[in-house]
Amino acid sequence: MSQEPSEVDWVGRAIGGDRAALSQLLLTHYDALRGHIARRIPAELQGLVRAEDVLHQTFVRAAQSLDGFQVRPEGSFRAWLQTIAENLLKDAAKRRRRERRSPDARRPGTGSDDSSVAGLVERLAHDSSTPVGHAQRQENIRRVLAALAALPDEQRAVLERHYLQDQTLDEIAAALGRTKDAIRGICYRARRNLRDIMGRSSLYFSG
Repeated sequence: MSQEPSEVDWVGRAIGGDRAALSQLLLTHYDALRGHIARRIPAELQGLVRAEDVLHQTFVRAAQSLDGFQVRPEGSFRAWLQTIAENLLKDAAKRRRRERRSPDARRPGTGSDDSSVAGLVERLAHDSSTPVGHAQRQENIRRVLAALAALPDEQRAVLERHYLQDQTLDEIAAALGRTKDAIRGICYRARRNLRDIMGRSSLYFSG
């Protein structure tokens, strides 16, 4: 009888380039990490920084620096994620203090657009207003955030610009120095890769 993979196994697979394993690894820590972040948002950032946005940026930072993570005993990966999240909150607090000294400074954040990352997930998932749809939406948010962080940087950036920042394909092409057709292709591949990473849980996507 085969054993279920341990966290160390998932980390090893993720470091080896298995994006589905990375998504599953992040998803495993979603609820605990979100709670950890929510408890540590300082008073000066209340109402300015959402736990979901910090969580998303934590996942992205973790995916980008995974090669530098040293595989250690169970629990070390969660501690690493918590450290990344706490550093993001510290950076956001520093930006908030700078804003108070400079009225023209941008609203503090964690590197994402002022809109909620949860909004991006809802648009990608085509939210339903039924009670069942609401419950499914919560699960979709968890799964899409984990899968989104596991995408290659360029694909994730295009989805975030298009769905979160409401940029057109022309605007994204101009910002990234690519052609509109190239951006359209990246967007298509990114959505396809999200489905691949998420497996059958991505059947709620349309088009």
